[in-house]
Amino acid sequence: MKWFFPGFFPILLLVQLAASAQQYTVNGSATQDNCRCYTLTREVTATSGSVWNNFRIDLNQSFDFKFDIYLGRLDANGADGIAFVLQPISTSVGSQGGGLGFAGITPSVGVTLDTYQNGSPDNDPAYDHIAIQTNGVLNHNLTVNNLAGPVQIISGIDNAEDDNWHVLRVNWNAVSKTLEAYFDGVLRVSAVKDFVTDVFSGNSMVFWGFTGATGGLVNNQKFCTALTPRIRSLNGQNRCINEPITFYDSTIAFAPVVKRYWNFGDGSPIDSVNINPVHTYTSAGDYTVTLKVVGADGCEETQIQIVRIGSKPVAAFSYNDSCVLNTIQFTDASSATVGNINNWYWDFDNGTTSTVMNPSATY
Repeated sequence: MKWFFPGFFPILLLVQLAASAQQYTVNGSATQDNCRCYTLTREVTATSGSVWNNFRIDLNQSFDFKFDIYLGRLDANGADGIAFVLQPISTSVGSQGGGLGFAGITPSVGVTLDTYQNGSPDNDPAYDHIAIQTNGVLNHNLTVNNLAGPVQIISGIDNAEDDNWHVLRVNWNAVSKTLEAYFDGVLRVSAVKDFVTDVFSGNSMVFWGFTGATGGLVNNQKFCTALTPRIRSLNGQNRCINEPITFYDSTIAFAPVVKRYWNFGDGSPIDSVNINPVHTYTSAGDYTVTLKVVGADGCEETQIQIVRIGSKPVAAFSYNDSCVLNTIQFTDASSATVGNINNWYWDFDNGTTSTVMNPSATY
């Protein structure tokens, strides 16, 4: 099906083009919330929305997309769900109601996340479910179209309309012809099929996007292209002046990050070349390390982390006695410019050692 809303759709398109450099087309009830987040439907009956990336992807190449998705807050009175869809038709397709905006789109492949239980003709199970289906057909009994599932969207839980954000990962392996869908890091459905040959008649170039719909029941349904920068360093790595520190980029992104900028907070030049840079601080203190990443759709996110760089401590001690066979108390008088001293190693030169702060010894 194709949508056209006289006097409405062209305005949405113009706003979208200006907002994100022609990366996405927004249709129907869908709106753009910020650079990388979109609302497909609100809590309004009989609406439908879709968001399509304007650039076709080649299914002869593998992809691994990650998204943050929100399926609403209404359970018993909530509906209908969303779908991640691959289709070669255009960037203005979709449908209303129980079809999740996916019904009737042909040819297509969809990862459907259905939050309502329709009997005939869909034969839905009695829980919120995920499946892999083709050509806009949601009938789970038609095995020619229902390639995987339905199973619970959230493993072990019947309800996915829980007012929480979740992570959806869609992975396509072009070599093994395997499509996988993970929900919150758990593999839920997987299908092996040559979609280029069997579904798209040899055409490997398709649009990807999300569709969503409401009917008599409603929900607020959203998705974001995942982009969460994360700075990581090795456990136990020394953080002292004049000692190199390796910073690791562990960003979670819907597609490979196209650019990253490291600011180490000490006035040194910004590093926009290295994924996992090595940096050396020459003065002790607390530094604000900033990692800004740019996603494939031009969206940016930033993480800030405080790193404490310590100076080498100055060892010193005093003692209260120096007579043979007396118990001599040693008192630590060491100092550090930044941070606290929390480890000691004493060698008394009489065959004994200690690791406490203020030990005693007898000679």
